Amino acid sequence: MRKEPDRVMIYRIPGVLVFCLGLSSAGAGCAGVGDDASPLDAPPRAAQGASGGSSVGSVFGPASDTLAGGGTASELLAYQDAVQGVWGNGLSAEALTRNALIANPRANPVMVTVPLATASYADDGGDLALRYQLRHEPTREVMRYLVACALEQGQSVSYTDTSTGEEFTFDGKIGICPVWGVDQAGPKCQQLVSACMLSLVNAMGRSITVSMRGQAFPEHRPGLLTPAPSVRVVTTTEDGEPIPSFRRCLVDSQGTSRSCGWTAEHVGSCTPGSIVYIATGGAPLTGCSDDPASAAGLPVSDTVLRVCSGIRGCDAGSPEHINQSEVGCNGRAEPALRFVCPSSAYFSLMSGPRTSVRASLATPAGSGAAALQKVRHFSVASRPRPSPPAPPGAISVAEAEFRAAVYPAAEADVFSWREGAFYGNLWGNEPLHPRLKAGMNEVDRNGNFNPAPTPREFSGQAIYQHAFACTGEYWTDHAAYVGERLCAGAEGEIDCVATSVGACDESLLVTDCPPLHKCAVTDGGLVEGDRDFQKCEGGERTWGHPITVFLNHPSDVVRDFPFSPFAPLLPRGLPSPGAQFCP
Repeated sequence: MRKEPDRVMIYRIPGVLVFCLGLSSAGAGCAGVGDDASPLDAPPRAAQGASGGSSVGSVFGPASDTLAGGGTASELLAYQDAVQGVWGNGLSAEALTRNALIANPRANPVMVTVPLATASYADDGGDLALRYQLRHEPTREVMRYLVACALEQGQSVSYTDTSTGEEFTFDGKIGICPVWGVDQAGPKCQQLVSACMLSLVNAMGRSITVSMRGQAFPEHRPGLLTPAPSVRVVTTTEDGEPIPSFRRCLVDSQGTSRSCGWTAEHVGSCTPGSIVYIATGGAPLTGCSDDPASAAGLPVSDTVLRVCSGIRGCDAGSPEHINQSEVGCNGRAEPALRFVCPSSAYFSLMSGPRTSVRASLATPAGSGAAALQKVRHFSVASRPRPSPPAPPGAISVAEAEFRAAVYPAAEADVFSWREGAFYGNLWGNEPLHPRLKAGMNEVDRNGNFNPAPTPREFSGQAIYQHAFACTGEYWTDHAAYVGERLCAGAEGEIDCVATSVGACDESLLVTDCPPLHKCAVTDGGLVEGDRDFQKCEGGERTWGHPITVFLNHPSDVVRDFPFSPFAPLLPRGLPSPGAQFCP
């Protein structure tokens, strides 16, 4: 168990001033994904469609059935799902600091000189420095994230433990450097993959959905790490478990309360407390009734909808399930859903057939008999909730400015809280702390792991000498936050994967200011307005390939704790007019 930092974190949220004694880290960095778990479990991004902000509504549907190059719409979606910016961070800090590959002084330099491929890591015939290392389960966790960051969908690395016969497959996901699958990794590739892995470290051992932004290889990976027009609904819990409603139905199931056979659609945005209507169909919604009886007599649609608060799907009756009702809209055959926008300001839409028939275990989820109809169009409309008359003498309270509901909401809107930047190189020239000697963090041919000790005099230091992190403008105690984000171990034996260098840019003043302006660029020029940090300092040099992480909610990475270490803000991440800045 990590000791709580002896520092006070002071932060404000609108209308509240609170104090928090550090960030407790019960279980920090110790929980890893299992061998059969899938890392980066956040939703695929679809870049189709358009979103509008009018109070009448917006329509989401396929732009075309074919591509300019002759591909089909499904091929377009497959490509877009491969160009990801939204992922689940769940790589444990403990695994990244105590693994038998990147933290192994003999294996580390060899990794980038050989392809990230099956043959390189084989027990029989692989490189001598890499053989047997994947017999160590935490090392396999690191390998999953390494392959997921570097390689793209369709690429993979397989490994067979010859001592047990167990087989493991590590799949490509993001595709930051797919050439590594067939060749060695160059300096830019190493830095981008390093930044990706650092971005996905989670000291709580949970899977928090984040948006990663940066500048990868635009010449042959267009759109990579660039905010998309929409975000798919997350289908897993923060513990990485599948939400039951997205599983196959093993028996015939009907209605909106069933917990199987649902499809994840997209995330929408709205003004908390406003009235929102959403329905299938391409025509804009107009003249919707608030009376559920207005849906009576309308044709029974083949499709049912469910709305959840936030960016994740939900089961009927769960706290995230929004109370909703079917209502009718003038001139439409399909009933619409009416609901009150939740306090999160975001809602997740799920769809499915009214009757989901039984599917065999061999049938892929969301296909065949389990999904008789694929919904391609949705329309949304919204209006402010009427305010009841104030009693005489009551103090008036200004309500949030009404903004029309948008579906689907853009990634930059859904993930607007800039957490900070991660950068450096886990490989390169003398990458490891000098205390790590040959033979440490290594697996022998008998499968025994020899961990590197952490003497007290080295506790709290980063084992990767060229890995760094800086914090966004809202954090008030940078060292405490990054320490809890990127460090793991017991008291007196704490290892960190990266060095905290302070604030990336100007920091909102609540406590003493750390060093400022670690990143010379606060909005990289590849995509104007995506707010990605570039040219960030660390270790007396400037790094050219950082990745900036954005959150959906400021407390996401510290959700086990009652408060969030952010400075005074207005809704949607804007500094309050009276906020002071560090000198």
